[in-house]
Formats: sequence, structure tokens, C-alpha cells
Amino acid sequence: MSPEVLQALTTGCLSIFGGSLVVILARRQMLSFRYAAGWLVLLLLTALSGILIPLARPLSESLSTTPGILVSGLAIVILVTICVQLSVSISGLQEQVRKLAEEIALHKVSNDEDDRTQGHS
Repeated sequence: MSPEVLQALTTGCLSIFGGSLVVILARRQMLSFRYAAGWLVLLLLTALSGILIPLARPLSESLSTTPGILVSGLAIVILVTICVQLSVSISGLQEQVRKLAEEIALHKVSNDEDDRTQGHS
């Protein structure tokens, strides 16, 4: 078996394992649909890398690079996209937590003032 075929089989098997894990996490609602989709696209790209590398040869030659670098660059772009999306989601959640904390603090202050005014009446 040639090294290229062995590499393609290994990455394919690892991608299937990773994809199974992503699907399990998504079904248990531990991973949202958009992140599951992103990870599955990345794992599909990884699984197909053995096929994509020869197909990427014409484009990579026109860009004066290797097909491996082109396919790896695409995988990195997908990873960075997932990371940016995670950052946006986390930032939104932090803002929601801040607003809720402020509302709770205002509600507590309001209740404390109401308790004091009712106690003096």
C-alpha cells in the first residue's frame, strides 16, 4: 500500500470517528447546530483531503504553492471561522449576563427601598 493511500485511509477513519463524536454531542444538545455543521465540514474536508490534494494541483500551481498547503490553508480558514463565531457568541452571552446582573441589582435596590418605606409606615 502506498503512503498516500495509507494517509488517505488514516485521515478518513479519524474523520469518521471525529464526525461521529460531533453528531453524538449535537444529539445530546451539547453542541449547537451551527458549530456541529462547521466541525462536520472541517472533518469532511479532512476525510477528502486525500482526494482534494490531487484535485487542488492546478490551482496550487497557479498560486505557486503545493496542493497540501492549499488544502491545509482551507482547513485553517474553516477553523478560524469557527473560532470567530465562538468569540461572537461568547461576547453576546457576556453582554446578556452583564445586562441581567444590572437588572437584578436594580431590582434588589428597588425591593430594598420598598421594604424600608413599608417598614416605616
